Amino acid sequence: MDSVKKEPKEYKKENPIGLFGDHLNAIATGLKYFAKPQRITLKYPEESIRLPTGYRGLIRLYKDVCIGCTLCAMICPADAMKMMTQEGKKLPIINYGRCVFCGFCVDICPVDALKETGVHDVAFSNRRDLIFDPDKFNKNYDVPFTGVVRKVRAEVDEKKGIRYVPDS
Repeated sequence: MDSVKKEPKEYKKENPIGLFGDHLNAIATGLKYFAKPQRITLKYPEESIRLPTGYRGLIRLYKDVCIGCTLCAMICPADAMKMMTQEGKKLPIINYGRCVFCGFCVDICPVDALKETGVHDVAFSNRRDLIFDPDKFNKNYDVPFTGVVRKVRAEVDEKKGIRYVPDS
């Protein structure tokens, strides 16, 4: 049999004049925003976006309700949920470094011991802090910011792009 050698694909060079035009367009956009700045970021934490109903934030465990059935650990597609024995009872622990916030664990829990919260803005200083044991997993992280928070919603403007308007 004759073996047919395929030539490697060669990188196709674009039209240099078209590329130069694209660069000029990018520079013009940068100059436009330099001359007339438009803020597209939020002044967090003084402003925050109102989260939609059904938002999947951090998951909270209610230890006193949990029956230790291990369904949450079995269904977790990211293998973020594990079980540990604490005081003779099996309880879940979660690794938020692995969690994809799919909500399968919350959906499968037969006694509603797991609930999704609206908390999405937690910061950690190291990877060990991402693992929540049953005691840390049982805490309420829905503690509001003590300052004044102005709730906004994103609105798309054809000319200006994304604008944040007060949510009433």
